[in-house]
Amino acid sequence: MTICITGAYGFIGKYLVRRLLAEGNQLRLISRVPRKPSEQIEIFNADLVNPEARLSGLFEQVSVFYHCAGEVNNALMMRPLHVDGTQRLLDEAQKHILQTGQSLHWVQLSSVGVYGPPVGKVDIPREVGETSPLHPSGEYETTKSESDQLVLQFATQEPRFTCSILRPSIVVASDMPNQSVKSLVNAIRSGKFFYIGTTAAISTYVHVEDVIDALLLIGQDARAKGHIFNLSNDCCLYELVEAIHRYDRTDPHVFTVPVAPLRLLVHLLTPIVNLPLTQERIDAMINRTRYPNRKIREILDYSPARSIPEIIAKLFYE
Repeated sequence: MTICITGAYGFIGKYLVRRLLAEGNQLRLISRVPRKPSEQIEIFNADLVNPEARLSGLFEQVSVFYHCAGEVNNALMMRPLHVDGTQRLLDEAQKHILQTGQSLHWVQLSSVGVYGPPVGKVDIPREVGETSPLHPSGEYETTKSESDQLVLQFATQEPRFTCSILRPSIVVASDMPNQSVKSLVNAIRSGKFFYIGTTAAISTYVHVEDVIDALLLIGQDARAKGHIFNLSNDCCLYELVEAIHRYDRTDPHVFTVPVAPLRLLVHLLTPIVNLPLTQERIDAMINRTRYPNRKIREILDYSPARSIPEIIAKLFYE
């Protein structure tokens, strides 16, 4: 049997492909542009945002389908890919199942962003679980949420179609496209970092290899079918700051600035000065939301294994 993957050449997808190949799997990778196949890799040329894309044969002999395709930069392309593209794939999956009678397990890579930001004060402790209500705020989060719902709905209609959804927090790696972590580390190393309001803020990150471990497990373990799993290796911000100071061998003493005066200052200066600090960044620096791994630990006996403070510190020193 074959494992099929969308987003195979993206940030997380390429790590998934590498691990699956190392395990000896046969892969079918969807690509918008022609690519060279190999002994283990078949290339299926299709553009998921194209309504005329030919998807016939995509699911032939496929046992597990990983939907990792995602657009993080161009907001205009998010709905065509996340929502319309997912619907096209589901339509093709339905045709395949009806024609062949074969079953299909769909693993959806989503994001904890679908739960949205805190309602009210962001510095109040908050715990978000898989049954928490969805309140996505941005186009990426909204369209990923809609994509998840399409998959879940189809699973209720077709008994031969099973699904599992993984929702990681911010995924870190040396080649991560999100530059906020690098900016944070640079600020700490240069002595420009300061706490805002509290040192008890929560950093919600997870290492890419922990995400891959979870994706592989969810694709292989029957206990994962029909479930949504959050995945984050939360730590206190001060733990991350202290780890970077240890690697940098610098003074770990960092001062704290009150929230309200800083917000006012940013509000007054933003129209006239290009500040590196925004109201959204302040929110992130005082956020106390956690995404526990309780469900995936209880059902699949899995927890992230890589320490975020140590991993992030190492990323910029090795």
